[in-house]
Amino acid sequence: MKKILAVLACLLSTLSFAQIKSPSEYLGYQIGSKVTPHWKVLEYYQYIATQVPNQVKMESYGESNEGRPLKVFYISSAQHIGNLENIRTNNLKLAHAIEGVGTTTSPAIVWISNNVHGNETSSIEASMMTLFELVNPNNSKSKSWLENTLVILDPCLNPDGTERYNNWYNGGCWD
Repeated sequence: MKKILAVLACLLSTLSFAQIKSPSEYLGYQIGSKVTPHWKVLEYYQYIATQVPNQVKMESYGESNEGRPLKVFYISSAQHIGNLENIRTNNLKLAHAIEGVGTTTSPAIVWISNNVHGNETSSIEASMMTLFELVNPNNSKSKSWLENTLVILDPCLNPDGTERYNNWYNGGCWD
């Protein structure tokens, strides 16, 4: 009975992975053909986080000057996502920012911040494709990378500037 339940759990998790939508599928247009509003980018990120919660964790770190949410997403293997606090503490020890001796067996940390300048929207658009490929069940390379790496992805450092540019570029409307 336990074997049957294990097989069913494996099949269900595989089915949920198979249903992850790419940014273009989710948004309904090819990435780069439009400027995606900040709220819609965050909506896609949150969609992915709900599809693979064992691989993606979202954390809010504040608001922009105009009140837009600032969020960061952690992407890695399920083992590392479940161990984020220990990875953070170990990194601080290695940097001599806190007392203690860190270990070099922790995953490498890669931090990617996007969209510093509001009118340079290619990075926020590309960040959605990066997120998708990191969790894409058909991408065996990314699965291998995430066994040794924790990716911290900030989709947009400047949502206010991005929205001003978006409103200008899209003529103040969004469908």
